[in-house]
Amino acid sequence: MQIRQPSSPTFWRFVFATVLFFALFAYSDLLRVTQQLNIIVSSSKPWIGLFLLLGVFTLFLFFLLVNSYSIRGNRLADFLDSLIAQKRFPAILGWLFLLIGLTGFALFTSNAYFIRVLGDASGVRYLILLLFSLVGMWGIKMVRNETAWRTAWIVIVLCQSLIQLFLFFLSQVTAYPFAMGWSETSRYYFPSLFLSEKVYGLKYPWPILHPTLHLLLVPPYLFDAPLWFHRFWQVALRFLLLGLIIPPLLKRLKIEDRQLHRLVVLWMFLFLFTGPIYFHLAVPVIIVLWGFSLHDGRRTWVAVLLASVWCGWSRVNWYPVPALIAAVLYFLEEPIVGKKLWQYLLKPFLWFTVGTILAFLSQRLYIALSGIPDSGSFYTSLSSDLLWYRLLPNASYSLGLIPAALLVSLPMWIVMYAILRTNNKEAWNPIRLLLLFAVLFVLFIGGLLVSLKIGGGVDLHNLDAYLCILLIVFSYFVFARYRLENGELSRPVPLPWFLVLAVILMPAWSYLRFNIGFKTYDENQTQATLKSLQSYVDEAKAQGGEILFITQRQLISMHMLNGIRLVPEYEREDLMEMAMANNTEYLGKFRSDMESQRFALIVVDPLNFNIMTRNRSFADENNVWVRRVMKQILCNYRQEAVFAEDDLALYVPQAGERQCPQN
Repeated sequence: MQIRQPSSPTFWRFVFATVLFFALFAYSDLLRVTQQLNIIVSSSKPWIGLFLLLGVFTLFLFFLLVNSYSIRGNRLADFLDSLIAQKRFPAILGWLFLLIGLTGFALFTSNAYFIRVLGDASGVRYLILLLFSLVGMWGIKMVRNETAWRTAWIVIVLCQSLIQLFLFFLSQVTAYPFAMGWSETSRYYFPSLFLSEKVYGLKYPWPILHPTLHLLLVPPYLFDAPLWFHRFWQVALRFLLLGLIIPPLLKRLKIEDRQLHRLVVLWMFLFLFTGPIYFHLAVPVIIVLWGFSLHDGRRTWVAVLLASVWCGWSRVNWYPVPALIAAVLYFLEEPIVGKKLWQYLLKPFLWFTVGTILAFLSQRLYIALSGIPDSGSFYTSLSSDLLWYRLLPNASYSLGLIPAALLVSLPMWIVMYAILRTNNKEAWNPIRLLLLFAVLFVLFIGGLLVSLKIGGGVDLHNLDAYLCILLIVFSYFVFARYRLENGELSRPVPLPWFLVLAVILMPAWSYLRFNIGFKTYDENQTQATLKSLQSYVDEAKAQGGEILFITQRQLISMHMLNGIRLVPEYEREDLMEMAMANNTEYLGKFRSDMESQRFALIVVDPLNFNIMTRNRSFADENNVWVRRVMKQILCNYRQEAVFAEDDLALYVPQAGERQCPQN
């Protein structure tokens, strides 16, 4: 990979213009914040000082930008270079600047006061990021003078983003016993079903949703680990598995420049979290990347088949993914010359056909072993509604699926187009290129359709297969590992630095936009909630009634509550999945159990009967839940107790004439 570096004056103009833009953005954000908080700026000395400081800084940047187009601007760039070249600063100062640049943004923006006042002020946030990145850039130059300014800046931004990424996930590791999100502790309950006889003393059916994900999360149950360790295990596993995609890919790329090698590792790691990519998808990707070989057909077949079995136990839309990864590697590394088209396509066709059939059969085997009698429960997503409006910016996903997907992948497509256009067109076989791009197009459209399904989420995680294969194809093109029809490797093409910057922008930004707040809670109050919940459970048991935990089942699986017999039906994620698919048989049984008041106590989050319009986040999901699930509960049960701090409520059967909420 070669980068056409800008001249020093051009680079500094870019820096001044970028910081000036975000300074103006920050100014408008601060005005909006003062209006939201009803602050009269003229009566507040701290705010007057802040606006004056920002104003002076903005004018100074404007002066530097204008001056950079003059002869003096060139002299300024030369002067900055000479400061570093002449080593006028002690090395310890460089390391200090580097430390401040790496950690300053995370420390500053994770402050509770900053989050409370300026947490949604994006302009302020990114201005702070840029300022600390410039400090870190100077630090790198002081420590390693031979590093180019632009490379130093890219490195520091990627490192800042990596730190933010680690903090984002590590902030989820806490001993807090209750759920911290809609499906957060479902991830820790479902794995227990694989060891149900050990955990509960009874055999229960295996999970329906994402079986391989929950298989990976089983180990903490082998030694009765506490909830904080389950959370840590999931975070560690995510980092480990996504990180393990990189070594086999880099081995194929053969990057000799050590500095570039490290930079690419950083970028790839962040890219894999951009979707984010499901970490159980990483397993078949790793298997195929390590196992694929043009010269050892048996090794390739073993890799494709093993990975296909895994995908069959994972998700329906992953059936063909291992074969497609192998096919893409084949198209990249094997020329057509000397073969008829049917001969060339025979191997990929067989991988696709056999791999997909094996994935289907492996899922049928899982269904047979799972103990779940209704196999249709595994295919509910095929009948869910499509929410087409989510292609564009909406209340649930401010970017919208198409703009977000373009932000991530369009720069990579532009780079590949530039490489194709620069190299000798006759060297590229159009059929191979067509096949490569057809695979990517099909996965892109498929990922969009899955994302459009109700409950499809508010990010790009359903485009995970597309993003993985795009990373492989892009890397082969950029690092010239694509085999031409004459059998030679393609030639490296120097890329404009602004294209390289565009490619790293979205992966670097993905987690820098989040506020990092570590969960704090009153342990005494939490223990009091658990004690109170235990007393309600004991009272319901004394009456001989069943107890249904729709949420918070980790309290049972990890024995934070005692003496409860698990009711496996109607866990919240399962219940929501069936509601979104309008599984009438399942929902009919649920309605019957509610009307007969089968349960003496129901544990769930507080139920607020509220139909939303689409200008509210997750309105469609909320309305399905309200109409098909919540209404059945509220028509037959009443709220007995609520623990608002822990997002927990208890419901007991209504007595006398039953009251239903109004539509």
